[in-house]
Amino acid sequence: MDTIRLEESQDVLVQTAAVIAAQRQFAQRLRQRTVPDPLTGLPVRSLLVDRLELALAAAGPDTGRLAVLSCNLDGITALEDTHGSPAADAARAEAAGRLVTAVRQGDVVARISAQTFVLLCPGIVAVEDAQGIAQRVAAAFDEPLHPRPDVPHRVRLSVGVALSGRASTPESLLAAANEAMTQIRHDRQGTGRHG
Repeated sequence: MDTIRLEESQDVLVQTAAVIAAQRQFAQRLRQRTVPDPLTGLPVRSLLVDRLELALAAAGPDTGRLAVLSCNLDGITALEDTHGSPAADAARAEAAGRLVTAVRQGDVVARISAQTFVLLCPGIVAVEDAQGIAQRVAAAFDEPLHPRPDVPHRVRLSVGVALSGRASTPESLLAAANEAMTQIRHDRQGTGRHG
């Protein structure tokens, strides 16, 4: 009888430890989803996907479509090679500020990789609306970045645009915008115009 009780209590302890471990893992994943990018303070990919899901659910004939713009900072790698990581990080942070200033109120700017930012732009009525935003954010980089006072550095923004449709998901929109941005970068390199 004592042996049975001991085994049952050990099972309860093992189950309790498993539940506690699962709760800790869930809390860690939740913290990772809500903690912004440490360099720029912008949302990271997981938070962007959450916002995309909400925006897609809200999109409709009365509210307009959703545009996702994938923006790559062309030229940051050269800066990093020449002046080091601190200068490149300062340029990325400055670029983030320019993007936030260039978008409309209610748009979301997120950083999803070292050189890639994604803009989430709801309320798009026509393709021209999204193209106008793309042109405006690209124009924000007409002037060089200044990662250090003595180091002006010109970067070029490659912007790929994807518009939501009935079957859109966050991942399909992100993939389409990234593909469009990659094509723009490829076309520039093919013509010898490097960013």
